[in-house]
Amino acid sequence: MPSEDLSEDLREDLQLRAQSASDHGVSTRQASAAPRPAPHDATALNATALTRAGIAGWAARLGPPGPEAPRSRRLAHVGGVAAIAALVLYLTWRVLFTMPSGEWNLTIAWILVTFEALPLAGLILKAWSVWNIDSHPPAPVTEAPNGMRVAVLIPTYNEPLEVLTPTVAAACELAPAHETWVLDDGDRTWVEEMCAAYGARYVRRDVHDHAKAGNMNHALGLMAEEKAAGGPGIDIIAVLDCDHVPLSTFLTATLGWFDDPEIALIQGPQSFYNGGAFDDDGITGEQGTFFNVLMASRNVPGAGPFWCGSTSLLRLSALEEVGGVATETITEDMHTTLKLIRRGWRTVYHHQTLAVGLAPATPDQYLLQRRRWGMGAMQILVHEKLWAAKGWMSWRNYHEYLNGTLWWLEGIATLVAVLIPVVIMLSGAQTSTAGPLLFTGVFLVMFTVRLWGSKQLMRNEIHWPTAFALRIFRVPVGLACLWWLMSRNVLEFQVTPKGAADLRLRGRTPRILIVMIVLITAVILYAAAGLAGLVPWRTTAGSTVASGAWLVLAGAVLVLGTRRIRAAEFATSRRNAYRIEVAAPVEAEGVRGELLDISVGGAAVRFPRGTLPGSGVVTLRLPEAAPVRLQVIRTTEQPNGTQTASLRASDDDWAAHRALSLWIFHTPAGALPDFPPGIPAAASLRGR
Repeated sequence: MPSEDLSEDLREDLQLRAQSASDHGVSTRQASAAPRPAPHDATALNATALTRAGIAGWAARLGPPGPEAPRSRRLAHVGGVAAIAALVLYLTWRVLFTMPSGEWNLTIAWILVTFEALPLAGLILKAWSVWNIDSHPPAPVTEAPNGMRVAVLIPTYNEPLEVLTPTVAAACELAPAHETWVLDDGDRTWVEEMCAAYGARYVRRDVHDHAKAGNMNHALGLMAEEKAAGGPGIDIIAVLDCDHVPLSTFLTATLGWFDDPEIALIQGPQSFYNGGAFDDDGITGEQGTFFNVLMASRNVPGAGPFWCGSTSLLRLSALEEVGGVATETITEDMHTTLKLIRRGWRTVYHHQTLAVGLAPATPDQYLLQRRRWGMGAMQILVHEKLWAAKGWMSWRNYHEYLNGTLWWLEGIATLVAVLIPVVIMLSGAQTSTAGPLLFTGVFLVMFTVRLWGSKQLMRNEIHWPTAFALRIFRVPVGLACLWWLMSRNVLEFQVTPKGAADLRLRGRTPRILIVMIVLITAVILYAAAGLAGLVPWRTTAGSTVASGAWLVLAGAVLVLGTRRIRAAEFATSRRNAYRIEVAAPVEAEGVRGELLDISVGGAAVRFPRGTLPGSGVVTLRLPEAAPVRLQVIRTTEQPNGTQTASLRASDDDWAAHRALSLWIFHTPAGALPDFPPGIPAAASLRGR
């Protein structure tokens, strides 16, 4: 990424953030590329500018969070009001100027208008809940408050070396002083060897029950036993999924929250470094809206985020008070949060990029993960009787948790939303007196303003083509949730696969989506033929457009989604390690060359022809880092007088894997001359 690609505004913004971070006691290396505490000016714009310059959008939030910039807040408020007003004005026009006469026609027309009005209440609630996303975090610390002892827990099951190694290596390097525990439910010898090499504690258990929750509870039991035996004990646990690599500020930026004795949980955003994942929208991914707007909006009195499983810290005494990590459902994190809230504990959100992980790379992984989240939410809804939970919840939390669990049934509402226009159109009823051109024009204006306003309200974190394409997955997820509510089958925790697949396969389109596409296409084609007089058709042109507009929209969304599912770029991969394309000077055999890409397991480099042997071991020096020994897998002579080479670390060379991991995620200052200071190599989007 040439440094010239960065705009002057962005360059100035990065410099201001570096100064702001320095003023707050964070080193330049850790925070020079982080958002300034006040204000983090139009964060989505910064993320967009970084992305255009070849840097991941999550790099815009590497430093201390702060109040939202006035311009961003104004645009969000204007957008929210505009989206609501557009829908209200459209509904007013429909009721006052387009309703037909006749009891039958009028009844059907009211059904359609009611359907069109359904989003209004949700839109008002959304605007109210995300009106304020300010952050007021404590200052970074150099040691845990009040002498608290900290342990970083990394639960793992069957993930490959390339996924787990960087997380453990980076966790062991964190400040301040702490312990790192690797909780291996796979009983793997190589994981134990890696832990010994990096200074982490290896933990395994004899009985593998309750998946991740049981794994963590076993570790909590060990902590309790050791404390009872006279050990110093642990006060705070930090939790990382095994693919979430902590950045250097993970503990120093968050531990200060525990000065407040009422706080049990600190949750940070979950960001992802595998650009091009299935839910990647080119900026912050599908979850950008959730972590950068919805969760941030919960830092207000009477609310608070729920535990999202990773990039989080918990007070051990609070966990012990609620009996450990919840095991009654397969979404142990959210369920545990509800138990903490019931006992009066507070939760807070720290809106700063603290770790980066691997998002689902394929549609099958994505659907598996979302189905697990959805059915787990149904378990919580029933187990905690959330509809009757107002007695121990604030109004804000009651709204957030009840609506948050019911949201997973939205796929059922989507099915109904498709069927209503179909039935109305085929009924022959006149649902609008407006002509087709007038109706189309008014509808398009309303829908365009709603899209623009909602995007502003969500701080530009929505990329509509991606959002619409991914929306179709709510249908199979909603059906799975409904089936569980009716059957109450025992659910097992299914781990989202990480790493390589045996074959490179494209995604499979769920059958229900194919059925919906066929149905909508058939109805639209028949309606068009009917309007042309080719087949019997009783519905007027205006009424056909009134229902058909929604069907065309639904059909477009389904086509976008199925195309994304079948796209070659989202097929399974045979590689365990995610490769990051980044340009940097390197050296081998005393000769300077160029780094082409790098991963936890190796690198691709370019040198003058004849520099590297065709096989054997070479010593590669990365910028600002100690030399690392790598095996030459192959070399290729290039017509321009250079050679490219693929280099790989031996599976048991833990020092090499550690060196590569830390260079990628804790990149030394000055190592990337084309990057703004403080941004790690993992943020590179080059080639994506």
